[in-house]
Amino acid sequence: MKETGSGGTAEVREYKTLFTESDYSGEDIFYADEERKVPFNGVVEDYDGGQLRWKFDVRDGFRTGKEWVYYETGELMEENETDHNTICGFAAEFYRNGVLKSAGTAIRNVFIESVFFDVSGEEISRETEKGKSPACPFTAEEIEGYRKKYRLNDFIESIRKRS
Repeated sequence: MKETGSGGTAEVREYKTLFTESDYSGEDIFYADEERKVPFNGVVEDYDGGQLRWKFDVRDGFRTGKEWVYYETGELMEENETDHNTICGFAAEFYRNGVLKSAGTAIRNVFIESVFFDVSGEEISRETEKGKSPACPFTAEEIEGYRKKYRLNDFIESIRKRS
């Protein structure tokens, strides 16, 4: 089946129709063949009880591109940018009513900046990584470079304009 993923037209497959093996962190690498020689490229969808729960782009077998996670009733719960099975770029969580719950910038699953909102959409807190701690491998200069590159406030505004 062909469908539009985040990068245009792509093959769409259900999670259960693909073959997997684990990467170094325990995340799945996706293959199109049982011998696990042909990495899958396309969009993967995962269903629970007939309801779409997870959809993501795959490149060369890894979650790379956009990722969407849905509540069991179908509303969007999360939208993330991914690279090689990690959150890398923007990440957003939503309340069931569609209001933004949190937004952040992550580099290889390390959140360097996060903003949290109440159910009405009002900002309630902001967290910023300072750098070089056991939880963060990046220097303060690297973090500042990522902040300038990603401009989290612009991402938040783009999400608000969609709703």
